[in-house]
Amino acid sequence: MIDNGLTILLLFGLAWFWWDSRGAAEIAISAAKDSCKRIEVTFLNDTVGWKKLRIKRNRQGRLQFQRTYFFEFASDMQQRYQGEVVMLGQVVNKINLDVYRVS
Repeated sequence: MIDNGLTILLLFGLAWFWWDSRGAAEIAISAAKDSCKRIEVTFLNDTVGWKKLRIKRNRQGRLQFQRTYFFEFASDMQQRYQGEVVMLGQVVNKINLDVYRVS
């Protein structure tokens, strides 16, 4: 009986983590698109890729997942550059962009 309870709890935890990660990824995609639009470059592939996962404290001291996603963009459609979106929970913490050529 305990094995069944632990299995169900583990499956529930994995489902929650997957659901929470998808929500964070959607927010990261939106932030990356907005950032690219603001600096007038092209956001490529319409997606972000998972790069790193850590546990960090937010400003209130609560533990949250810090997820780092990467994406690609182009300024002149000749070369791809990488950007990075760092999320703390469901909030965009920072966006980093590679140095790129202005067309």
